[in-house]
Amino acid sequence: MPATLLLAGATGLVGSSVQEQALADPRVERLIAVGRRPLPEHPKLEQWVHADLEQALQDRPVDGLIGCLGTTIRNVGGDRDKFIHVDKDLVLALGRWAKRQGVPRVAVISAIGADAGSGVFYNRVKGETEDGLKSLGLPALHLFQPSILTGPRQETRVGERIGIVVARLLSPLMLGGLRKYRPMPHDELAKALLNAALSGASGTHVHTYDGIRELAAQNTTR
Repeated sequence: MPATLLLAGATGLVGSSVQEQALADPRVERLIAVGRRPLPEHPKLEQWVHADLEQALQDRPVDGLIGCLGTTIRNVGGDRDKFIHVDKDLVLALGRWAKRQGVPRVAVISAIGADAGSGVFYNRVKGETEDGLKSLGLPALHLFQPSILTGPRQETRVGERIGIVVARLLSPLMLGGLRKYRPMPHDELAKALLNAALSGASGTHVHTYDGIRELAAQNTTR
């Protein structure tokens, strides 16, 4: 039966790809995009727009939730509290909403190295977010831990571009346990998120490079 999905973070690199693929996917009957800015209209697209994401969320049963929220320290002017608000607080608010609504499947972007006990601020916040989501007892939780994402970005980050080039050059040498650090194409991650949100798997699943590519490659369109 065609599904109704909720997508948070539809304007970002991965979220915009999720939106594009979901709207073209016959498995998806309706896509609800929640965010601060309106998107171009589409027959399958419903939009919940509000400056405050938590205020935008409505009481509405959906078949799956895809969370693509995230920012960078640079984008928030170095303000760690603002970073935590976007990457942790809002993501956990989505998780709590999904719990209240009885959403059967939740798929969220995290990051490789996520660890609540890490001394690295970024990894620690991602780890705390993952732990918070796990504590909710959701029927099915998919946590995606990509390394560097590749794809067309709206903003120019010289350091990140250099990192992507270096990662691509080193990728063939990343074997064994290092494979999870290989750069991840943004559209493959988007497809994996979509497939996870439409899958029948239950429990908590953590997906890194190989698992993400395997999930993205599943031909589940009908």
